[in-house]
Amino acid sequence: MIAYLGLFSTSFIIAMVLWPFAAAVLTLPILAGLYHRHHRLRLTAATSAYLSVLYLLGLVSFTLYPMPDEPQVYCAAHHLTPQLDPLRFIDDLRTGGLYGALQLLMNVALFTPLGFIIGRWLHARWRGALFGGFAVSLLIEISQLTGFWGLYPCTYRQFDVNDLMTNTLGALLGFGVAKLFGVWAPTAAAPGREDVNRKPGVLHRTVTLVIDMIFVAVVYFTLTIIVVLVFYQVARPLPNGDFQLFGLFAVGVDWLNYVAPVTAGLAFLLFELVIPLRHAGQTWGGLFTHMTVETKPRTGGRKALFYTVRTLVLGALSVMLVAGVVNGGGLAAIACYGFAALFLFGLFARRMPWDLLPGDKNPDLSKRDEEPIGVLTADSSGETGGNPEMRE
Repeated sequence: MIAYLGLFSTSFIIAMVLWPFAAAVLTLPILAGLYHRHHRLRLTAATSAYLSVLYLLGLVSFTLYPMPDEPQVYCAAHHLTPQLDPLRFIDDLRTGGLYGALQLLMNVALFTPLGFIIGRWLHARWRGALFGGFAVSLLIEISQLTGFWGLYPCTYRQFDVNDLMTNTLGALLGFGVAKLFGVWAPTAAAPGREDVNRKPGVLHRTVTLVIDMIFVAVVYFTLTIIVVLVFYQVARPLPNGDFQLFGLFAVGVDWLNYVAPVTAGLAFLLFELVIPLRHAGQTWGGLFTHMTVETKPRTGGRKALFYTVRTLVLGALSVMLVAGVVNGGGLAAIACYGFAALFLFGLFARRMPWDLLPGDKNPDLSKRDEEPIGVLTADSSGETGGNPEMRE
């Protein structure tokens, strides 16, 4: 077994290193969806989402990606043919003994989490687990048979019909475990559509900020491309390298270097300042995940100070991060340390530094904010709602 794994050393190491980080990135959209549905997220739900993605990514990565390091040598020495006998496992158990039994049990265990995910998170019936487990297993087996659909010059793992059977059995077993688990820990009901989380945790804030930054990137990239394309369409090139604009005056091209930073800054101010000011502290990401950055009622100078500090801190760190990535140097590292410090502060203090700024002296609103509630509704009546099981 060790000698066999040695044939996959390089790709196996790459998969092991990238696996947890890729899973973390792919988990963010799921967390955003959970926040959109529940407005808050328990640590167990966030952990379950990450482990589910980690499992699914690992299922694909470690059954398909690790390939023998030397294709020509491996293909010359190995000629794998499909195993199509559905009763072959009987001979394997008879001749393989404990090793044969463990191999079958491992195939069952490999797909048990898939059945659990189908039953618990996708809320499918047993047929969904049956066909889902079989379809995923069949896709993996065919991919191995075809050398990952031609990416590898030969079949580097054997197509085995017994794997289809044991994998599908594992998915059904996982589905049964999910149903039994659901009796002990039923899923929480979603709150109302108008509920808004006024006390978001650091993970909620992080997911929301990532969504906002995606909008910022899309807008500033699009605007930058449009400005550059329009300039080269409208301006006429001159022999000295300048351009004549509208047939009136000549301009150089150095100003184009400032288009991306300016559009990025404008996009950032739009999504992190203008929009939350007009929507009671909810950015576009906050509107999707049902949270507001205004954790205290503020008006006038207090509100201006709050948004000034928040915009300057996040804006400065974002500028340093982008400048460091584009131009090199230590700015990117400083920005990463800054974001990490904010994350740790929010993790332990359960608020951001700018939330420490004073709010309005309104006894009713202050009392409402101090109540240990699950979800605060946006209703002007000040009543609260939500399932306490959805607290972070």
